[in-house]
Amino acid sequence: MDKQRAYGTGMWAWLLQRVTGLLLVIYLFIHVWWVHFPGVKTPFDFLINTLFLPGSLSILILLILVMPHALNGFRVFVIDFGISEKSQRILFWALTVIGIFLIIWGFRNRVA
Repeated sequence: MDKQRAYGTGMWAWLLQRVTGLLLVIYLFIHVWWVHFPGVKTPFDFLINTLFLPGSLSILILLILVMPHALNGFRVFVIDFGISEKSQRILFWALTVIGIFLIIWGFRNRVA
């Protein structure tokens, strides 16, 4: 495998999927803890007070994590049907643009 292929869009998509998945699991753990034990002092208090504000920060964090994870999962699903490498790159960048648009649109409509 040459160096160009090793560091292509597929590698970045794979890394993005793993990082967003891990952060979503951490976010979910903190969220469940916060809902289940609302008055208990924990080491997560700073994170809970920062991430779970009633306002827009929590929504923005979820949009930034969920959109790339979901769209990349869709991309992997389509790749399983055997599309070409060129089509995979086009699909990656098309879904990236769609994801950015959906994050901005979702954040603006949720907060407004």
